[in-house]
Amino acid sequence: MPKRSRCPYCDRLFSRDQIDSHVSRCRIKPDTQKVVKRIPSRKNIIVDGNNVAYYLAPEGKPKLSNLLLALRSLQYAGYRATLVVSSALKHKIDKPEGLKELIITKKIIEAPRGTNDDLQVILLARKTNADIVSNDRYLEWRDRHPWLESRLRRYRMTPSGLILT
Repeated sequence: MPKRSRCPYCDRLFSRDQIDSHVSRCRIKPDTQKVVKRIPSRKNIIVDGNNVAYYLAPEGKPKLSNLLLALRSLQYAGYRATLVVSSALKHKIDKPEGLKELIITKKIIEAPRGTNDDLQVILLARKTNADIVSNDRYLEWRDRHPWLESRLRRYRMTPSGLILT
């Protein structure tokens, strides 16, 4: 059975080969139609920014557009999203000045230099009682933080946005 994903706009399930075309049609529907949204268990979400930036990155170069797209689609879906990135990401990303601007305006949190950004994501999620959006499984942290497995949410990036799976 193929894996299925939920449309962030109408909350219907689709197979992976159908979701992209549906989302592009669904997001431009007139506002007159009633859209039923799924109520998430937690409205706060901490996003592993490094994981999102490197998602399908050509030649291993992280993309700022992935971060912006993820932030916009999660906010549109009604989540209070906080992105956490490592301090080294601003030296590797395709548009460093854009990332620095987002950090200055507090739209993205930069982990302190010399600290592990995964640990910052975990601590912030515990502090705010939030879910963690990442395709990383955090295996090295599960012994110390047993609640991690229940709060990890995987995602998929499409041209129209980030979709939680």
